Amino acid sequence: MKMLKSIIAGVIVMSIAAVDLTACVPKRKEQEAQAVQMLNEKYHEEFEIEKYLGQESMSDYYEVLAFSTEHPDILFEAKAAVDGSFITDEYVASRVCRAAEEQIERNLGGLTGYLQVKVQAVSKSIDSVQADMSMQDFMSIKTKNRFAVYLIYYPAEKNIAQAYQALANTFAGLECMSGNLKLYITNEKVLKQVQTYLTETAKVDYEFDEVLEHTEPVTLPFENGVIQVSETQFREMAGDWL
Repeated sequence: MKMLKSIIAGVIVMSIAAVDLTACVPKRKEQEAQAVQMLNEKYHEEFEIEKYLGQESMSDYYEVLAFSTEHPDILFEAKAAVDGSFITDEYVASRVCRAAEEQIERNLGGLTGYLQVKVQAVSKSIDSVQADMSMQDFMSIKTKNRFAVYLIYYPAEKNIAQAYQALANTFAGLECMSGNLKLYITNEKVLKQVQTYLTETAKVDYEFDEVLEHTEPVTLPFENGVIQVSETQFREMAGDWL
């Protein structure tokens, strides 16, 4: 009899869980549609949801991973109130950082080999709907903001002098930026893993080290676009790899 009661209790619990899970699906779809509408109205663009990130228990907001149909390769996170009263998002910062990535890639054209660039603002929220603003305009609003710049580099040859000269030019045209540049010198396999990872996420998180197979970075602080490490120091830091 005790065993029968346990079985019945187990079935009841599983049934309740199944009902809760089923009930969550339409709720999630409603919230996704709500977030899309709020983003469309905010930026006057068309948005879609890449992924529903969830709603914490007892929380009055939920989070989504979204993209504009005009820029489908730029993912960003957004947080919306369940009652539709507000939405905060990282769309502007993501657009600004993507433009910076493209500028940095051009600036580092002198590096021989293959490179992946990721720029991430420490503070990503901004009170503006001008999504195409320049980095200079972004920093005129976020005056104390700093950046993490990730360079994942698979060198074609070893030439540390050439590498330093190229890196010294990283922030040409982006002199308003300050922060830390993290240089990961790696192989083709890891570089491809990173490229795949970055197409699936809006920002670098705890999984990044695993994707990089725990490669230790060479960290180069920069202030107002100027790297704060001399060539001699750089040779000591990266000489074994470059």
